[in-house]
Amino acid sequence: SKNPSVACELTPTYLEMADNTAVVRSRSEGEGGLTVVAQAIGPTTPKKATAWFLWLLGLYIMLIAKAPVEITKEMEAQYMAIMEDAEDIREVRTPIVIKINELDKEMNAHTGGIPLFWRLNEEKSKIVNELWNKRSEYEAELMKVESKIDVIESDAKSKLGLWSNRGLSEARQKFWEKVDAGKAFAKRQTLWDAITSILFTQRRDEESLQFIIRWVLQIAFNFTIGFFLTLINFTFSIIWVIRSFQPSLISGMAFYALALLGATSVVIGYLLLTCGIAGGGVYVAYKTVSSNHRLRDRRRRQQIRHQHHD
Repeated sequence: SKNPSVACELTPTYLEMADNTAVVRSRSEGEGGLTVVAQAIGPTTPKKATAWFLWLLGLYIMLIAKAPVEITKEMEAQYMAIMEDAEDIREVRTPIVIKINELDKEMNAHTGGIPLFWRLNEEKSKIVNELWNKRSEYEAELMKVESKIDVIESDAKSKLGLWSNRGLSEARQKFWEKVDAGKAFAKRQTLWDAITSILFTQRRDEESLQFIIRWVLQIAFNFTIGFFLTLINFTFSIIWVIRSFQPSLISGMAFYALALLGATSVVIGYLLLTCGIAGGGVYVAYKTVSSNHRLRDRRRRQQIRHQHHD
């Protein structure tokens, strides 16, 4: 038979050893995280050095770099002289736009802003179709006028050059427009995920840690998709910006390559930031829940210790 007094003496010692083991485990976990990061970075190799150089170069091009071609007074004078012709055509464009807006208001008055229902009324359907045909005619005329304006603006911008501040600013503006569109997509998708999760998901017994990790990863995934869409959209839309300056083939291809390098570098930076925030959120949630568990275990062991002493 076991001696009760010996059990009472050994139990506190065993509990103290458990406490010390928990402390050592927590330290080793922290050191292990640093080891994983160090292994991921690893020693510097030619490939890694090249990747870092291209990434930093892309960030510099998209965020900091100045235009290599300075706009002179002569170039600006040529640009303004050509743009005066575009202003004359814009005066022709204005009444067409006013006519289209008036037709839209008139159609809205007959339809009541409700789609399809006006088709059930033969009289309203006839009136709306006539208005729509008139609108189509004005819209075709507007497209011709805008096409003339685009040609004149392209001729004017060719006097400034693709590598001027105008070309660089238009490329950057187009990129940030696509970034905003990607962020908007991620926000909308996260909102829909939240709505569908509330309406259709039956996870009443989900633990707090699982809930936090699931939503952090879901938000990170949505923003990752949004940034990939940003890069894809910019890849095609920048072509029209380049063509509007009428550069040579070699100059246009060089600008396109550098623009894609800059866009890719910024998107990679956003992705790294997103992954870092997601990883930090998961780590904080894990450490918080783990510390709460250890605190509960420590209190439980202290209660057992007091019971043995009693």
